[in-house]
Amino acid sequence: MEIFDRDKEFANLKKQVARANKAITRIENVYGEDSWGVNRLYNKLDNDTFKGITKGGRIRVTKSMSDEQLKAIQKATNNFLNNKKTSTLTGIKGVIKEVKSSLKGTLEDENHPITNAEINKLYDLVEDKDKRVDTERIGASTIWTTLTEAKDKEAQEGFMDEDAYFKLVEKRGNITLTDEDKDFLEDIYLKYFNKQ
Repeated sequence: MEIFDRDKEFANLKKQVARANKAITRIENVYGEDSWGVNRLYNKLDNDTFKGITKGGRIRVTKSMSDEQLKAIQKATNNFLNNKKTSTLTGIKGVIKEVKSSLKGTLEDENHPITNAEINKLYDLVEDKDKRVDTERIGASTIWTTLTEAKDKEAQEGFMDEDAYFKLVEKRGNITLTDEDKDFLEDIYLKYFNKQ
């Protein structure tokens, strides 16, 4: 494990964490608490090993933390701040516009406009590196096309349950879904059909 040089690096890390927390506050003031970049950062730091997030949802850093914790916080906040698509309002706005434009024909109609929150959730689910294996295995186009098909079916029949949705994905993608796949797709289903 790489040693964290507290004498040389701690002061800079505190400044970096302060910048990241300011960026998080700006983002949450405009987009609420469900932004993919912030969520991804939290996922990296909010666990039993790193304990890097306060109850108030901000990054914390103390000298009493282990080298492993401090290195993780340093790396995660650095990645967050250096990715303009996740840490700046302009970058997030650009991503929302781009994703909304690409999904508009597939998912949106006059009765179900795509909200920024839905864009956030869908982008996070499909682009998250931790979930990328699921996306690649199932196929992003299969996910979007099946959502459209499921939406049409719900409009015709008035109801669309999760099992029917899973069967549509399996049929369209010619795959057998694992429990992990189903958990991943359930997140999309619940968000898209406004059941959450």
